[in-house]
Amino acid sequence: MKKLIQVMLVAATLSPAFAGVIKESQAKREVDDAIQALAAMDARQDLATFLPQKEAYSARTYRNKASNFLSDSEYDKASFYAILSTNYSKISVAKGLLAKAEHDKLAALAEGRAMEMVAPLLKSAGLKQKGSSGVFAGTYDLKALYGIKRAPKVDEVPALTDDAKKNVADISGVVVAQKDVKVTIVAKGKTEDHAAKYADSVKFGMVDKGVDAARINVTTKKGRDGVEVTLDGVKTR
Repeated sequence: MKKLIQVMLVAATLSPAFAGVIKESQAKREVDDAIQALAAMDARQDLATFLPQKEAYSARTYRNKASNFLSDSEYDKASFYAILSTNYSKISVAKGLLAKAEHDKLAALAEGRAMEMVAPLLKSAGLKQKGSSGVFAGTYDLKALYGIKRAPKVDEVPALTDDAKKNVADISGVVVAQKDVKVTIVAKGKTEDHAAKYADSVKFGMVDKGVDAARINVTTKKGRDGVEVTLDGVKTR
């Protein structure tokens, strides 16, 4: 593709050699070609953020000059600038394709590295992988969640500790990134009301980090105070 760009530039520099021999019909064709090349460049919405501004600007400028010289019956100049415009439009698209390919390559590498980090991240957040499956689960007691040892009054359940908030944030990051992951929260407490409070503190902590509440299935029951979080469908590679 780089060779193509070089050939385009060489072709553009050779245009003056034809000065004085360009006919109106040829000039019109070349101006039309410039218009079409520019339209083709503008139509590449997939390259919108990758097109080099310098070449794109030159393509437009030279197209305008070519049209003006054609109107003034200066066919040599119209042809020259039309060819320049056409070449710059094609160069812009070529460079845009190169830039997009590089961007996509880097994005793929970054995604691959991110996937490799999922299991260690969830492990540090307190979730263990079940075998080689996509299921990660972990149970948090009151001390891990709130920094307390005994069940408080229902209306006095404290906020999550900073460590618990970080764990919830890390788990949420994976859930947000992987749309097929299912989340299950099983909360147990001295009473059903306690369990509901515990579940809500974790659930809404995840919602605050961008997890859709509809993706979180919550179950509450009486039992030893704590919350079990399970992610199903996690991809690690």
